[in-house]
Amino acid sequence: MTPEGSPTESNPPGNISRNETPNEGSEEVPEVKNMTSKEVWERAQEIYASWYKSQTVERVLKEANMTPEELPGDVTEELKNTVQFEDIIRTWEFDPQNKQVVIYASPALNEEHEKELSVVQGRRVGDWTFTIIWEPYVPSFVRRALDAANMTLDELPDEVKEEMGKTVQIGGVRKWELDPQNNRVIVYTYFSRDAKHEQEVQAVQGREIAGWTFNVVQEHHIREDVRQALDAANMTADELPDEVKEEMENIVQSADIGSIRKWEFDPQNKQATISVFFVPKRNDVDAVQGKQVAGWTFTVVHNLEDERAYEKEREQVVAELLRFQKDHPELQISSFATSPTQIDVWVRNLTPENEALNGTTMHNRTVLIQWSPVDYALRMAREEAGWM
Repeated sequence: MTPEGSPTESNPPGNISRNETPNEGSEEVPEVKNMTSKEVWERAQEIYASWYKSQTVERVLKEANMTPEELPGDVTEELKNTVQFEDIIRTWEFDPQNKQVVIYASPALNEEHEKELSVVQGRRVGDWTFTIIWEPYVPSFVRRALDAANMTLDELPDEVKEEMGKTVQIGGVRKWELDPQNNRVIVYTYFSRDAKHEQEVQAVQGREIAGWTFNVVQEHHIREDVRQALDAANMTADELPDEVKEEMENIVQSADIGSIRKWEFDPQNKQATISVFFVPKRNDVDAVQGKQVAGWTFTVVHNLEDERAYEKEREQVVAELLRFQKDHPELQISSFATSPTQIDVWVRNLTPENEALNGTTMHNRTVLIQWSPVDYALRMAREEAGWM
């Protein structure tokens, strides 16, 4: 069974708390019978927008170490109205002592939103005042690098900040480091097989801007299953030669050796073993089998008995999950997705009952509860229209 491909979130939309049923939400449901498909979709967007605004306000209050009860309701509603300008807002700050909401925004990002947000400047809602502080746009990754280097924004030349903003477009950037002692900007990125990407990397490498030098450090991407195998072998990724990492990428991306179930490493004998299932008739197993790279030997293991056992066990798990879904309608399960290590459980609505399953173990697999606010909003709109 496959999941419905949608983003997951932590709380239901429409101002519905975890302990409420969909019909107990605070939002009044309008009379919308006989709606067209377009009207249902527009209504779903309204429900989602309401949820998103509430979530944003909840998040910024949490960051300010405040509870929703500490902010008057009319101030909360006004704050929700500013969420639409989030593309130019860097952060919100709250000053309960002076009863101020301070919004830090960058005007250059969206001139139209700058005009609309400017109207909020000095607005009084009850005893609270909204204040807008305009500041130059600085990408979040630049701010993180500054914090890590214990630097202030003023210590980094504007030309360097601007160049960092351009450099991020090379793609695959994992992190940034600033070395103020040597005036260096260090960009960590992954190797890419794309020629354009490599050209962009080389164009940045060694570039000097306002007395600062840009250095690019390229790394091989390490898959999660490879990291697990390294942990099992008590190894770090640095202990694998770059040539071996590159060959592993070649095998995953190019070689047709079947479905890779797991990797195993033997650092003492410098052996990399790949266990595979479902090997196609036309395959590249022979090209990989016994291949030596930087002193390491690659071995492909295809065990038919293990494959049959896995397939039989998978069918049994699916059957039991379907029975579990039928026996527990209160969990509102819509579908499952299984792998050897986890079970993704897609639900129509988050409830205390199905959230309690998150992180538990079923059939020797970790259960992860998945839920889409977009799907939920669409379902609510359909129910309002009498389509369900």
